[in-house]
Amino acid sequence: MKKVLITGVNGFVGGYLGSALKKRGIKVYGTSRFMRLDATEQLSFVDEIIVSSLSDKEEIKRVIDRVQPDVIFHLAAQSNVRQSWNSPSETMWSNSFKTLLLFESVKEISKSIRIVTIGSSEEYGHWDGIKFPIVEDEHLNPKNPYAISKMNVSLFAKEFSSVFGLDIVHLRPFNHIGPGQGAGFVVPDFAQQIVEIERKNKKPEITVGNLNAKRDFTDVRDIVEAYVLAAEQGIRGQIYNICSGESVEISYVLKSLISMSSENIVVKIDESKFRPNDIPDYYGSNTKFKALTFWKPRFTLQKTLNDVLNDIRSKRTDGNE
Repeated sequence: MKKVLITGVNGFVGGYLGSALKKRGIKVYGTSRFMRLDATEQLSFVDEIIVSSLSDKEEIKRVIDRVQPDVIFHLAAQSNVRQSWNSPSETMWSNSFKTLLLFESVKEISKSIRIVTIGSSEEYGHWDGIKFPIVEDEHLNPKNPYAISKMNVSLFAKEFSSVFGLDIVHLRPFNHIGPGQGAGFVVPDFAQQIVEIERKNKKPEITVGNLNAKRDFTDVRDIVEAYVLAAEQGIRGQIYNICSGESVEISYVLKSLISMSSENIVVKIDESKFRPNDIPDYYGSNTKFKALTFWKPRFTLQKTLNDVLNDIRSKRTDGNE
């Protein structure tokens, strides 16, 4: 792996992945739908950023011809579950159909290019009798438009790998968190409210959704190390869970963040923040991936939460450094 292309490079995970690859001496190229004016330092590891929406096969082929990558990490996606309910068609287009266009493009250019597709634990969904920890060959029963779109990616990956011989490895990360994650996800939303209270910009209360749900959290810095290992060691046509292997109650996450502040904060439940078809407990098995690569998470949950909170504290209220 000497040269890689990261689609959606200026997203939350893209920056961490690019940095991890650059440290290995790998040339990093990325695509983005637009050039962020504030991304110069964050994306300093990128040898070239190509502005592309990846919405046309000929456009995708031009990007691939320009970069000639050994590996494509396909991160570009609409990844917010709540937004997927607001715009299911946009989510399906962004996640499923653009991935299909990418597969068709690689098939026509070079089957030697490895593609690492990023799915989601949401593909598994939930039903009475589901067994935990969830393993890779578990039945898929997605419960929201985002999950359905990512399930489609895994099905396309399987068929293009077996029928056309494309070198595709599909990953199913569970919840990943870390500094720099945007609004709309549970940990940065909690942390942002705490910081606003510390700055006296809001009264000392936090409005939250369902605190009883339990989720499998992994630091984004551990996640991208797994992505790199998957590109290097993953077996063509295989699917791997990327997760910690245990679940934590959302109430514990919130209490931990609040304990890192000196403010006296009241917690209020807002049922409008509850997800449709929310799942009470969710955690996966990382046994298959660990057996292949010997990967294991390095960051503790407390360390990650502290880093998230301090990252938000370090930013001015206008969002700039």
